[in-house]
Amino acid sequence: MSNCSGKECQNEEKHIKGNKANIIIFACAFAFFIFSFLIQNEIIRIITFGISVVLVGHETIFEGIKNILKLDFDEKTLLTIAVTAAFILGQYPEAFLVLLLFELGELLEDKAKEKSQNNIEGIVSLKANTANIEKNKTIVVKECKDVKVGEKILIKPGERVPLDCTIISGETEIDASAITGESKKIYKTEGDSLLSGSVNLTGAIHAKVEKDLEHSFASEVVELVQQATENKGESEKFITRFSKIYTPSIIAISVLFVVITVLSGTLEIQEAIKRSLIFLVASCPCSLVISVPLAFFACVGSSAKKGMLIKGTKHIEKLSNANIIAFDKTGTLTTGNMEIDKIEKLGKKNENEILKIAASLEKMSTHPIAKSIMNKVEKQKLYDVKDFKEIAGHGIYGKIDGKEVLMGNAKLLKKYNIECKDDEKIYIAMQGKIIGAIILKEEVLKENIKAVNEINLRKIMLTGDSGAQAKNMARKYKIKEVHSSLLPDQKQQIIKDLKEEKNVVICVGDGINDAPVLAEADFSISMGMGSEIANATSDAILINNKIKTIPEVINLSKKTMRIVKTNIAFSIAVKLIVLGLGAIGMAPIWLAVLADTGVTFLTVLNSSRLMK
Repeated sequence: MSNCSGKECQNEEKHIKGNKANIIIFACAFAFFIFSFLIQNEIIRIITFGISVVLVGHETIFEGIKNILKLDFDEKTLLTIAVTAAFILGQYPEAFLVLLLFELGELLEDKAKEKSQNNIEGIVSLKANTANIEKNKTIVVKECKDVKVGEKILIKPGERVPLDCTIISGETEIDASAITGESKKIYKTEGDSLLSGSVNLTGAIHAKVEKDLEHSFASEVVELVQQATENKGESEKFITRFSKIYTPSIIAISVLFVVITVLSGTLEIQEAIKRSLIFLVASCPCSLVISVPLAFFACVGSSAKKGMLIKGTKHIEKLSNANIIAFDKTGTLTTGNMEIDKIEKLGKKNENEILKIAASLEKMSTHPIAKSIMNKVEKQKLYDVKDFKEIAGHGIYGKIDGKEVLMGNAKLLKKYNIECKDDEKIYIAMQGKIIGAIILKEEVLKENIKAVNEINLRKIMLTGDSGAQAKNMARKYKIKEVHSSLLPDQKQQIIKDLKEEKNVVICVGDGINDAPVLAEADFSISMGMGSEIANATSDAILINNKIKTIPEVINLSKKTMRIVKTNIAFSIAVKLIVLGLGAIGMAPIWLAVLADTGVTFLTVLNSSRLMK
């Protein structure tokens, strides 16, 4: 049974029919080409050669003629002029071979692009279109675009999660591989959040919608895919500009060559046109125009398949040139999961009361610390908090029963003129006096430590946590350069200073307070499960949340730039050799075809290696 939607099935059917039609046309063209060699009558022979040329290259010739009329010169314009000139000179087999090889090159390019596009679109290709809405003990099927935040939905086993939501009852296993690349099945139960695009595997679950269709995870990734295909890098832009100037220049040089050599008596007009024809074919910039953008596009596609969505090919060059990588700590190098290690009583209130006050403040925060504290209080009735304020890099301020309450690090207490000695703890102060402290421990994955060690760049840590906590974590990751107790603007200034020293800096973060430093970096990566503002600010999103993807994609970007430079150097070198030989009459037209389509074929194959 087919899983595609009606529109997708129609597109697939058209694609298959189009492929069959092309095979039939190519077969007929080749039959006429072979038949032409067997015909003795010159006129019929010319006609059959003409039919073979038109059949094999009708689309290219049609586009070339349109471009000539518009004075828009590209590689198809060059080919149309070259094929026409070859036919006039009686070079019928050469005219056919030029078009045949070009079409084969185009076919290879299309296949490579299609594969790369599939790598990107595979993340969100199976997005749900409808949701089961629970209303008055009945189920109503609605289109996702009409579902509002707060509505209750039923997700049956085997169905895709239609919108970002939170489970309110039931338990199940979730397959999130389509959106995160994570193959492991994930157990989810009441209170857990679900991302749209993941698949409910085992149990029926009831959930509350947290985001509408426009702001749901899968929709945001679709938008990022669109950005990824539109944002071109400097090399791509250069190749596009180069082609616009290069192609008309080549035509002008070819015409001048004929005029000068004929008027000076150096060559007969037929020989001059023949050599200029070789010049036209050999000069065609197909190998650059096709292979360079393809290499960048393939890099974006392969990165998406690995679990990182890069927002456009323009970022790949910066990534490949980076020599420093800066990590945030909490939620980036650590999982973001924290546990309370110890609660210290530093006043008259007992440990339970200290925890209750802390939880009352943290229930309104999105910081990873909040979840660890809320997990401890379970279903206790908490205090109402007034004038809640989260102070980035410091902590939380609020009022409980009219009394000022602070919860945060030593910097927060000093800001309110409260003395404390140890900067490793999270303090709770009420009415200017410390009443207790909480000591947390963070979860670190061994695979993250291994991944960071595989990154062959200068590594630094930027964190708002205390020096002792930061150094302890840095030792685990073998990061020698640590900057601790930082506010967001201080992190940003460090990146500015590094860039002024001509460094190219990658930053990795996940929180709201990481947004300024992510915006400042040459290339920034946000964790896929991080804050919306971090994801919006970054140049790439690590949708699988796995640090091990970072060294893989860095290496991929370096490989991409090596392939791009190799393709450019190889294309130019071959063309210069053939152009030189053609100018002195030592290059036959088949060699010009080889310098054009043959080189294109090889460079496209070279770029396609990035998709393995």
